[in-house]
Amino acid sequence: MENPKVQIGHCKEEQDLLDLLKELRSILGDALDSLANQNQTPQSAESRYVSDAAVSVNHLSDGYILLRDSGRVHTSKVLIRPLIDIVIKATAATKRKGFLFRIAYTELQEMKKLYDDTPENAAEAAKCEEALKRQFSKEPGYPIECKQVNGRYAAEVAEMLENYDTAYRIYCEFTHSAVRAVRGTLNPTTDPIDTTMVIWAVVMMLNQLKAFTPAKIIDLSSFNGRIILAQAAMLKAFGHTIS
Repeated sequence: MENPKVQIGHCKEEQDLLDLLKELRSILGDALDSLANQNQTPQSAESRYVSDAAVSVNHLSDGYILLRDSGRVHTSKVLIRPLIDIVIKATAATKRKGFLFRIAYTELQEMKKLYDDTPENAAEAAKCEEALKRQFSKEPGYPIECKQVNGRYAAEVAEMLENYDTAYRIYCEFTHSAVRAVRGTLNPTTDPIDTTMVIWAVVMMLNQLKAFTPAKIIDLSSFNGRIILAQAAMLKAFGHTIS
């Protein structure tokens, strides 16, 4: 069996981006540790969800760094779509009250597909749905709308449709092992933006933790110049004019 091709070493620009990512991911880990040490009840369901989303981004970005450092470039790309997905969902949940319930309701409907369609399982699913409603209804006036949501609608609510229609769709091809991803046809498009996309996800979650949780986060102003350069490179790769 042929082993995946391992790319050893990075160009200076890529190594600089990886170094920035490692610093930011360390800050994200410290912020999450500060939340765990506070042992406080989340301020809201959305606050708890942002914390969970940040944990996911922390795990995925850590895995990305390990793979990238070991030269597993193709494998590292598979982790980028889930990063974009969770950032979009967390952003949507904080922008529209009630959207988080719809995310949870959608996940429940998907979970039901794992079980046989029997009266017993249907009754148990109904109990879970009622429990979900009761949990969210603990917050007075919380909007309860039993409607499923898809990824594009979440991106619309999050005001991230462009991210969804470009980066998300491209990295879906790696997640689903599309032929042009497996054969390397997409590498010229994605190689320059892989690490920048992960940086974007980490920065987004740091900003959300700062806005919606009591996490302790250091001042990121010293990183702004390097982050802006990374963002500019990403925008340029998608054909935007950089002013």
